[in-house]
Amino acid sequence: MTEKKELIIETALRLFAREGFDTTSTSKIAREAGVSEGLIFRHFTNKEGLMNAVLDLCEGRMTPHIDAIDQEPDPRKRIQSIIDLTYTLYNEEREFWQLQFTIKWQSSYKQDHKKNAPYYQRLMKIGVESFRALGYQEPEKELAMLSLLMEGFGTLMIKSTDVPAIESTLAFIKSKY
Repeated sequence: MTEKKELIIETALRLFAREGFDTTSTSKIAREAGVSEGLIFRHFTNKEGLMNAVLDLCEGRMTPHIDAIDQEPDPRKRIQSIIDLTYTLYNEEREFWQLQFTIKWQSSYKQDHKKNAPYYQRLMKIGVESFRALGYQEPEKELAMLSLLMEGFGTLMIKSTDVPAIESTLAFIKSKY
């Protein structure tokens, strides 16, 4: 990938996360990246193509996290790692994390990227297998409940600046599993 293409994708990630997909124009991305708007269209065809490239970048950044969880032999520790992943992503990949929420709540972007993303499908499979190994009667429902809980926790992290409260909430969630 060329430096300019990578710069465009990183700039789009930052702006889409901060301002939303719908309200971020390709002209603004071009201006912030210091490239022509035509270059964006040459590389990505349209704004949706650029968003797809951003999501592909995010997919690549998720893979090492999922690999580490998948390699853990203890199912309880895998569940703990899935819970920790929300906090880790928020701290290490904040723009990616914010983008997930921005797309979900503020965007007309039509692709159901998260549920179709290989990293998400893989993480869900690991979670179900882990709950099953721990003897949960309905591992799919247990994972769905944990996912809802973690989504609420993600919202708390985005809205709050109270780090001790965030960390104590994370510890409380982990104590449940």
